[in-house]
Amino acid sequence: MTAPTDHPDLLALLRGELTNREILEASDHLDECEECRRELTPTITGHALITSSARTLAPESPRPVPVEQDRALPALPPLREMPPMARTRNRIAAGLAAAAVVAAAWTGGYVVADRPGERPPVAVPPTSDTPAPTPTGTTVSAVLTPVEGTAGGTVRMTEHGDTAEMTIETDHLRPARRGEFYYAWLLDPETNKMLPLGQVGPGGTASFEVTPALLAAYSAVDVSLESDDGDPGHSPRSVLRAVYA
Repeated sequence: MTAPTDHPDLLALLRGELTNREILEASDHLDECEECRRELTPTITGHALITSSARTLAPESPRPVPVEQDRALPALPPLREMPPMARTRNRIAAGLAAAAVVAAAWTGGYVVADRPGERPPVAVPPTSDTPAPTPTGTTVSAVLTPVEGTAGGTVRMTEHGDTAEMTIETDHLRPARRGEFYYAWLLDPETNKMLPLGQVGPGGTASFEVTPALLAAYSAVDVSLESDDGDPGHSPRSVLRAVYA
């Protein structure tokens, strides 16, 4: 006889989710299908091991779950005589259905009894009490106005703890000629004290890292046009300036 290819839902059979007719059909299928019987063998063995472990690991005095006092269990329906043929061919399915009931009640390493209308508690993932990090940097912006020419731009300074990031962006800055370059400085207009920051790139932008203490010691940003003559000092040609304090 050729084994049937339409295999029953063995998982539903173990869970007791099939109707009586489907259980009987699954039993007939198991009588003929060697593949399904081989698949059920490790399942039945695993159930036996779980049941044995439950008797060993079950707590002696589990904490009682609060229930209504004198709550009566519903009466079981009267037993119904099963036809002889059904009893014979349903031996495997009945054993599997019993295994499904015990496996469904298995939780937390021991077997618990399920009451009608109740469901085991669902575990809720713990939530972190730590709030999401929020940005702590303070950003200050200043407008670069022309000292010479018609260019413009902005300066943004953002503090991050012990450092501050300065970004210079210019608009319509004339490209430097051969042997010239633009340079950025911190400036104190009252004393004309200057601190060199670095070269402004060909695209008219630059970024620097300074300390908040240095920013507090000055109050303006100056952009000058310098000649590549080896003189590290500020040239007399300032083209942009922004006061930030």
